[in-house]
Amino acid sequence: MNQRSLPPLGSTLLSAVVLALLSSLLVAFSVSPADAVKPRNDHAKMPRSCVARADLIPQDPTVCRLTAFKEQRPTVLLWGDSHAWQMIPGLKKAAGKTDVNLVAIVMGGCPPMDNQLSPGQAAPKCYQSNDLALDYLSGILDAEQGHRVLLAASWQRYRQAIKDKDRTYTGQMARASRKATPRLMQTLASMGAEVDVVGQVATVPEKRKSCSKGNSPYSCNVARKKALADSVGTKRYLKNTMAPLASDARLIDVNPYFCEGKVCHGKVGKTHTWWDDLHISASMSRKVRGYLKPTIKDADASRPAAPDGEPGCTLPIPILC
Repeated sequence: MNQRSLPPLGSTLLSAVVLALLSSLLVAFSVSPADAVKPRNDHAKMPRSCVARADLIPQDPTVCRLTAFKEQRPTVLLWGDSHAWQMIPGLKKAAGKTDVNLVAIVMGGCPPMDNQLSPGQAAPKCYQSNDLALDYLSGILDAEQGHRVLLAASWQRYRQAIKDKDRTYTGQMARASRKATPRLMQTLASMGAEVDVVGQVATVPEKRKSCSKGNSPYSCNVARKKALADSVGTKRYLKNTMAPLASDARLIDVNPYFCEGKVCHGKVGKTHTWWDDLHISASMSRKVRGYLKPTIKDADASRPAAPDGEPGCTLPIPILC
């Protein structure tokens, strides 16, 4: 053997030591995926087929399949405005490998409503989106494959817009929701829909002291009474509005994960609570997945049973069951 083809033993040992030291340093200073996300980019993301590249949330009524869709399995329908959109990362994390479809019909500034549109009636895109959601839900119920509806919105924002006589688009939708959201709950109940509702999620108030660290100004703590203005009134409103729904309908509160006592934390560990002043970060959305798991579990359990009492067939070709 040509000895010159082999490196000297001392050189080999030195190289091994250097590699070991480099590996140790890389491990010691490694950055987790959550920490690697820049706060300004840490927002919910939807499939490109659902939203234009320049947008974060659909600008037109859209049925968005968040996961691979299978006709024979239960569906969770996420429905609402950008406060529904912000829950997408958490909902996907909560679902994991559970055998359910995740579908979103969301639009910014568009609370869930039954606007009672007539066929071909000209109406704001928000009304059209809500009408699309009702039609889609009707199809799910007709298919009898099991389901759960998850409604979410910035409820307090719309209530405040009504009080302020807001003349903007938000105010217009808020005034429409005054009757159309309670009507939706009655409609869902009459359809036999199984529904959960995400309550108001903490936001950053417009008037706040400057925050000099981190994802300024959203990494600072916020007084709970400001982050959740009129929380008692909003909770009462939601409970009254949800009254027509089935007794197992949940009002989901994700705020305890990052709010306690008199404060809502801008960061929990290394996770930023907010992405902007109105929405929690995608990382925080994933952290609160535990609050959404019962919705996933109930959807999965809602699949119809076969005549012998066993779970219904979920194969695409029934003869194979």
